[in-house]
Amino acid sequence: MILPRFDVLVPETVDEACTMLSDHADEGVRLLAGGTDLLVDLRRPIIPQHVPRCDGCTTHPEGRVLSTIECAPSDSDPLMASGGSIRTALEGPRHAAPAFLVSLHKLDQLRGIERLADGGLRIGALTSISEIERSPDVREGWTALAEGADSLGSPLVRNRGTLGGNIANARPAADMAVPTIALGGTLTLKGSSGTCDIPAKDFPRGPGLSVIKQDEILTDIHYPSPVPYSGSAYYKLANRKALEISTVGVAVWLALKEPGGPVADVQVALGAVGPVPILAESVREALIGKVPNEKTLLQAAQAARGDARPIDDHRGSAWYRVQMVEQLTLRLLRTVLKRIRDSK
Repeated sequence: MILPRFDVLVPETVDEACTMLSDHADEGVRLLAGGTDLLVDLRRPIIPQHVPRCDGCTTHPEGRVLSTIECAPSDSDPLMASGGSIRTALEGPRHAAPAFLVSLHKLDQLRGIERLADGGLRIGALTSISEIERSPDVREGWTALAEGADSLGSPLVRNRGTLGGNIANARPAADMAVPTIALGGTLTLKGSSGTCDIPAKDFPRGPGLSVIKQDEILTDIHYPSPVPYSGSAYYKLANRKALEISTVGVAVWLALKEPGGPVADVQVALGAVGPVPILAESVREALIGKVPNEKTLLQAAQAARGDARPIDDHRGSAWYRVQMVEQLTLRLLRTVLKRIRDSK
């Protein structure tokens, strides 16, 4: 992998990291946690079909040459103008290669899984996906999150990737963000001006875009305590079992008022079917207060389908994604209800 040149800064505290982000904002700065997404973003193009075409330079005055490797150093060369960043060359100056990376590897206070006094769960942003996958507490009380960890990347990626990094990247298909939204997670952001908490559903603003400020760091993710007669599940539909981005991801959390009784609350989050993960509010209207039988479950799944806003791409058509939202929501609602019954 060929990377652009950058300097690495290593803060000793979260406050120092926030200061570094603020001080180097004009030069370009990114956070380095696990690095599994960052390194892909930073890599320089080495495969011909990934290299932008030259639109004309002194070497290629006619332009439209596939490879720019032999271009004369001029402003017309998209790679020269962008400092070797494929993201900049293809998408514009917002994605310019950073001059600095702020490595968080010394900030141990951002690691760990902790049960709270109120029964909730705190997970540090630097906690690896593998730790979440192996945690009995997470799998028992917040099953959808553990299943999201099961399906993310590969064992090597899960060993390096972090919960905070997967959420903070604000990708609509993120395997940890979708169950975090369904489970009602809250994100803690710390910056130069202080600390704030924000619901996970309000964090993303678009593909790769979020509400986080330049000098802020995602430090913790909090999950509310499981309530009686509740359960959750997550399923990732993808073209292969590992190292794949989801075609559709669905997470379901559901609580009953009593065993065999009506639905007290439900949240269904959809991934990869919109510019951000979608909390399917229509499902709540279809299920809350009703006894969950096959008819009401099907109505809820159809409501989830109506909330999806997918596009066509190489992983699947919009039509296919919409159908899968309905089928997966129905399947997961049944799964969660069975888990609630079996846990009595």
